[in-house]
Amino acid sequence: MGAVGGFNVSLTSICLVYLYTVWIGSAAVQRRGRDQPFHLGVPLLAYLLTVALSILSATVPMLAVFDLFLLAQAYALYFFIANRLKSYDDLTFIILVLAATMALQSLIIIGLASLGSSAAGQEYRYGPILFSVWPDGRIAGTLHSAVLAGSLLAILSLPVMTLNLIARTRTIWILTAIASGLGLFAILLTRTRGAILTVGLGSIVIGSGMFLRGWLPRWVLGMLVAVVLVGAYPLAVVVQKRVVGGDEGSAESRRHLTMIALETIGQRPIFGYGAGNCHIACAAVANSGKYRSEWYYTIHCKYLLVWVETGVLGFIAFLLVLGNGLRHGFLAWMTRDRLLSPLGLACAAAIGGHMLHMSVDIFNSRPQIQILWIVLGITAAIHHMSSEKSKTHGMRL
Repeated sequence: MGAVGGFNVSLTSICLVYLYTVWIGSAAVQRRGRDQPFHLGVPLLAYLLTVALSILSATVPMLAVFDLFLLAQAYALYFFIANRLKSYDDLTFIILVLAATMALQSLIIIGLASLGSSAAGQEYRYGPILFSVWPDGRIAGTLHSAVLAGSLLAILSLPVMTLNLIARTRTIWILTAIASGLGLFAILLTRTRGAILTVGLGSIVIGSGMFLRGWLPRWVLGMLVAVVLVGAYPLAVVVQKRVVGGDEGSAESRRHLTMIALETIGQRPIFGYGAGNCHIACAAVANSGKYRSEWYYTIHCKYLLVWVETGVLGFIAFLLVLGNGLRHGFLAWMTRDRLLSPLGLACAAAIGGHMLHMSVDIFNSRPQIQILWIVLGITAAIHHMSSEKSKTHGMRL
């Protein structure tokens, strides 16, 4: 029912142990103090604290512990990235890794789509990896959910596309161009409206900003025409099946789920019902006469879900986490650095688009949580690098 169902340990968890071991070992060998204090991400720590405190008020405390365990790993990712990215080359490297991730998942989605209608509703398992296609033909790739796949590709695509616009070498340009093209096509195949909106609005923000500063390369117009031509048919399919042809009550279900959440919040608005306990907390209202005949599967709005679970303090802390990410991105953009500023704006646009999408879905799975906190960490690092560069430049002047 949308809750984290256990202590989520993945390959990422193992890699984090390795990365921190190397970092601590390296610091011990060098025996040098840091020139700058650690970037802690206070809003993120505040949100973690509200989740931890929600264990005390949780109907099922262990579900809140599962949530906290996953968020602690996400914070470890954030802290490592925010404090370890020191140069433009570091930044380029991590975005190229994200581009490779996006390209691989996109190839899988495109491959499943090539199987045609016979793949609808099918699952293909190869060892621990499950490839799936929803019954309505929407492609989920290895992420079990077309919505999850679309949202993950969308938040990655904007920084990758922006790196393509400012690439300093032909190799980086080619790699990011391939990843961007595959990613955009795959997003259309997932038919996730929120993901398409994220990319569309984000691209307008980035393109407009760079155009106004005269930083937009001339070849972008030709590339835009090519993208429109290639994506016209898949986009038309999305419009036909998810807008004109109806969505099988998907949008309508959000309405009564929102009403259920608001009634539940009204009963315990300050402290909430405990992280991971939303589906339990809302069950009484969902089973009442007013909503008994309606479809129910936890609350499909991340903001209301957080409020139900962690109360108003957790809700405010969650907004501060996202707002701080936006602030870091826009502050980096305002420094007018030709390399760092566009990437800061791209990350802010990605976070903003993700925030819009979160208003209509759960966003409670490990890949979605961790990729958001990775982007937040990258944005914090960009802000720090651009600020230091701006100070250094100012001193030289």
